[in-house]
Amino acid sequence: MLYLISKKNNYGSYGFRFQDDSRNETANIWSIGWQRQTSASYDWDGLNRSDVGTYVFQYTISGSGRLDIGEKSYPLRAGKTFLVEVPSCHRYYFSGESDHWEFVYITLVGSQATECWEYIQANGGPVLSIPPEAKLVQLLLKIYQEVCEKRVTDLYCSSAKAYEFVMECYRFMKNIDNPSKQVPDRISEAVCFIQAHYKETISLEDIANAAGLSRYYLINLFREYLNTTPLQYITKLRIEKAMDLLTQTNLSVNDIALAIGYANANYFNKVFKKLIGTSPGQFRECKNSLPTTHILIE
Repeated sequence: MLYLISKKNNYGSYGFRFQDDSRNETANIWSIGWQRQTSASYDWDGLNRSDVGTYVFQYTISGSGRLDIGEKSYPLRAGKTFLVEVPSCHRYYFSGESDHWEFVYITLVGSQATECWEYIQANGGPVLSIPPEAKLVQLLLKIYQEVCEKRVTDLYCSSAKAYEFVMECYRFMKNIDNPSKQVPDRISEAVCFIQAHYKETISLEDIANAAGLSRYYLINLFREYLNTTPLQYITKLRIEKAMDLLTQTNLSVNDIALAIGYANANYFNKVFKKLIGTSPGQFRECKNSLPTTHILIE
């Protein structure tokens, strides 16, 4: 059984409860969500929770929070991820060091989740820096979106998504010592802002303000570290989301245009055809022979 706890705008929390206890033998999703917290009442004590035997992976989109483990305290700003086991001696909370804390999280159960958590703790520790364009973050956002759209419908689908996420965690950790180029925190904040608000009408000024940079400096840093511009990045993200919706749902082209931030289908059609070389409708018809899910803009 899948039930919705809460949902508002981009934000929501979903819990998964199944009758079959065999889910604990491998990996499954216990909960997933996207939240924006502004109150000190958001405060989780790892020794005082009911969800025993779970593993929390929480990625900061914007603002900041804090994680305390023993004598150590870790600031959690954009691009920071923490991993904790429940129960264990830890506390994560909105610390008031910024005006909000926005994050996306997934809580897993199962033996594969346990092994993965142990591996990450041994090789990376409880807090990781992960660029927002990393496949691991993109997968987390994709799973959340699929849950929102009620495309994760049963035990087996949930387990498959959890196992995919665990494997992507291993992939990230294997490559963690060989980053191509360390992305500055300001750019991570800008990318996280785009990913959180791509469905809305956002301007270059909005992105620059979110990152605390001038528009000129923002564009230069995007070109240096991401080999693109902020507006090109938005377009790329929107079209990739559109390709996923075209192949995985029966939504109309007009509904997809609105869902990814375009005011009308005509403009969406023009942008899509310019980048992909075919119209959204033709792409959908040929989805079995066009396995594209990501695009490169130069």
